[in-house]
Amino acid sequence: MLKGVNVLVKHDPYNDGFLTYGRDVTQYDGKKTIGKVFESQGTMAFTEMSARDQDYQLVDALGSTLDLKVKTMYPFHMESQLINKLVVHLKGVKYETIKVDRDRNKEQLFWYLQKVGVVSERIG
Repeated sequence: MLKGVNVLVKHDPYNDGFLTYGRDVTQYDGKKTIGKVFESQGTMAFTEMSARDQDYQLVDALGSTLDLKVKTMYPFHMESQLINKLVVHLKGVKYETIKVDRDRNKEQLFWYLQKVGVVSERIG
């Protein structure tokens, strides 16, 4: 530790729970589709956020309905896969991402989620 130097570390508590993100992968039996299975790509702690009027306008312009907005840390391994077609399992509810946005400093992700159902099997 450096003497005489005060370092202020900004840290947001992500203490509202954990979300699991991934994709629904189609299962086949030969040429026949037999269903979809959730394939987890990771788990992150999150904080629930209040949606602003401009968030609702953005989501409405994309033709979706905003059910939940959450904030997570920005895992750098997601830099190349910041794709908005992820599925999120959160507190027993299944959501699809409408949009995933990062802050200007690349420290946090903001997830705009639309509810699509109930998780049939709990992850983790």
